[in-house]
Amino acid sequence: GYTLGQVVEACTRFQSETIHKDPVHVTAHFLHATTVGPAEVRVSVQKIGKNFTNLLANLAQGGHITLTSHLIFGDLTPVPGGVPRSLAAPSPYARRLPLLNHPSAAVRDRMRHAWKFQSLLSWSIDHAILARNAARSQTRADTEIIGGGGAEWGAWCELTRTEDEIKPSSIPFFGDTSINLPSLLPDSEPASHGALDCWYPTMIMTIEFKARIPSSQDHASRTVGLYSKSRFLTDPHGRHNACVEVWTAPSAIGQGKLEAGWRDKQYCIAVVDQMALTLPMDLNHRQGSR
Repeated sequence: GYTLGQVVEACTRFQSETIHKDPVHVTAHFLHATTVGPAEVRVSVQKIGKNFTNLLANLAQGGHITLTSHLIFGDLTPVPGGVPRSLAAPSPYARRLPLLNHPSAAVRDRMRHAWKFQSLLSWSIDHAILARNAARSQTRADTEIIGGGGAEWGAWCELTRTEDEIKPSSIPFFGDTSINLPSLLPDSEPASHGALDCWYPTMIMTIEFKARIPSSQDHASRTVGLYSKSRFLTDPHGRHNACVEVWTAPSAIGQGKLEAGWRDKQYCIAVVDQMALTLPMDLNHRQGSR
């Protein structure tokens, strides 16, 4: 996610003097593992239309293309007047923030030990959402399951440094910080065994930016809400999907106050979909030492 964020940042700067300044959609294929060190983003224009610009962007490192992506840029300014073409509160058909608790009541949780960026990021996991993954939860109590399946996860996630702020290039990183499906399964599921000792490399990631990053005092500048749903885990290679919604937050973690209607004021910034694998952790270590 961080690597794709660098590509989004490069393309956003590339488009900064055009009428299509906002990233609208990104599709990325990760071809090789990226290591810490210099890299180059090569951007080329594929098409410039009235409403959208299509870009091709490759990230190269050590003489190899490690990531290739197609991006669509446009203008996410809401169109005033005319026929409304969006679903928003108070419509009963509008999607609402799926996290259950206000960030003011949130308590910070420990992050995964393997993540080296813990000093730059913190989160508060929504344990009520996690409880739905239990084998005996109400959602799995029926003798006949129609649809259903998979696991959920949610959290308030926050950049730690006060000088940091969320940007469009932050979204791929946030979308990649959710807990992968094998790690969400209960011990009773064989597919969960050894999950903490596995590496989950992303093969493909797509992002649809629903709206611009908030800039008003009604939303936090360093905090987002994350909700993910993963439904499929298949062989070979433990391939699994994740759909992560990135939402605005009314306040920072442990701050602010609960006000009536706070949930309806939040909106989805982006939806991140990805296909990932389940591989031994030592393979990641070998890749990183090359």
